[in-house]
Amino acid sequence: MPPPRVGVLYATGNDLTTLASIKRVGDLQAFSVNEACLEFGPADSHVVLRPRPGYVPKVPTTPFRDQVVNLQALPLEEADPALALLCPVCALRIYVDRTQSFRHSEQLFVCFGGQQKGNAVSKQRLAHWVVDAISLAYESQGEPCPLGVRAHSTRSVASSYALAHGASLADICRAAGWATPNTFARFYNLRVEPVSSRVLR
Repeated sequence: MPPPRVGVLYATGNDLTTLASIKRVGDLQAFSVNEACLEFGPADSHVVLRPRPGYVPKVPTTPFRDQVVNLQALPLEEADPALALLCPVCALRIYVDRTQSFRHSEQLFVCFGGQQKGNAVSKQRLAHWVVDAISLAYESQGEPCPLGVRAHSTRSVASSYALAHGASLADICRAAGWATPNTFARFYNLRVEPVSSRVLR
């Protein structure tokens, strides 16, 4: 299987990180490749992402421990190695390795083309990548992308699937940075089918 293009890795690494972490785009922008902020577990069994020093989240009262993301690797599917790209830990590892040669910033997500190649990417561009990847996912299934899809939509989908799979409401709110379950219930809760996942703990 040929190695995936960097542009594809952006869609994979960025969106799987978004879905698995339930974080805002601004929180994703705060992640860094600095060794103090990015730590892969043995054999890439998990990855810990911490925001860069000095980062102030949208909700300033959010404790630092709730800004840290710990993603678990998915089981490898020997029958189809391509499914490894659905694992956020594997996708993030590949992404970091493939961008190392041209990055000029310690920010985790950087531009991969044009005059800004290797520089830190803006929140607007990150959001654009998320929407593009969602559209491609629908297109690959031969279905039209719903109107009004935004990068923020991933927070509803990810948190609702986590709840359907048995994650506690307290853990979901902590991961998403919501002060109370009312925020989830009023604005984010969707009716979804339970899925098998080991990403969110």
